[in-house]
Amino acid sequence: MSDDGLPEAAWAYLRALDAELSDVPSGTAEEIVADVRAHIADALDSGRSADEVLAGLGAAPDVARQAREELGLPDQDRPERVGRTLSLVASAVGVLIAVCVSFLLPSTVPVEPIQADAGEQGVLGRLGPGIALLTLLPALVAAAPLVAPARVRAGSRLAGAIALTMFACAAGETGLYYLPLALVAWAAALVPWAVRRGAGGRWWHVLAGGIVAMPGVLVAVASAGGSVGVGWVGAALWIAGPVAAGALCAYGFRAGYAVTALAGALVMILAMAERGFLFAAFWLFGGLYLALGAAGYAAARPADGDPATARAADGDPTSPPVDGDPAGAPGAPARPRPEPATEADPEAAAPAG
Repeated sequence: MSDDGLPEAAWAYLRALDAELSDVPSGTAEEIVADVRAHIADALDSGRSADEVLAGLGAAPDVARQAREELGLPDQDRPERVGRTLSLVASAVGVLIAVCVSFLLPSTVPVEPIQADAGEQGVLGRLGPGIALLTLLPALVAAAPLVAPARVRAGSRLAGAIALTMFACAAGETGLYYLPLALVAWAAALVPWAVRRGAGGRWWHVLAGGIVAMPGVLVAVASAGGSVGVGWVGAALWIAGPVAAGALCAYGFRAGYAVTALAGALVMILAMAERGFLFAAFWLFGGLYLALGAAGYAAARPADGDPATARAADGDPTSPPVDGDPAGAPGAPARPRPEPATEADPEAAAPAG
């Protein structure tokens, strides 16, 4: 069967594939579509039905995604997944801060005490649940992009980051507690944009690793100079921990970013529970760790250098089959651009059943 004689289902598939490759350079996209069209034609000539051939190829978005990976192009869906993940993290951080402000920080609302012992009460006890619920408004701002239409989602993330930053800077003592939320909101606004344009790469991991490791390096220098006394437990917690996490981040391991984010959240919680002279420093330090770790974890691929192999190891059905698998097996083809069969080898046109 010639290419011009393809059934309508095959042409619909090719049009869908071409649409999925809209962000790929036109010449490359045309070559991919032409090779898939030739593969379909050869398979139909071998006697297979159109439905069987298209099912063997896999969905057009999966073939386009595999092609981007092999060409080193950004995954079209990946920026949106990154933004959604960071918006969820920002919403969770907003809820955590609202709970802390409502129950643990009576001094954050600059009003006269209603009762003699009001200074020992949180916002909930002093002003009631109605006012306490207002502390959740920043979390709702951070969560708004999750329900916004796709065409305005990026703009809503940027607007939310700007609004939360203005609130954090203008709200005095209360705003201080929302600065970590503003940092995560900026990550949700900027990191998907950077991923979509293929920005970052190895230099981003190295820079992030340096920032994560910096506290451990500073404590080690201070300890070596005798200005700070650090025991074995302190050395493991404040020196080895940040340095190890920084090394993992520098090499692009998602585990390093996950540990960094969890460490930041833990530092924030401990700073809130034990408010002392350095509360603001630990609070902001924990917020920076949380934002940096969450951004790196969301943006990093499961395994740098071979994301397709990483997904195959995880059992992702969209990952390409390993060498030796039949090209016509269910799922994505071995290549998004299969080699058409030659006249000297007519049996190669029929993918293995």
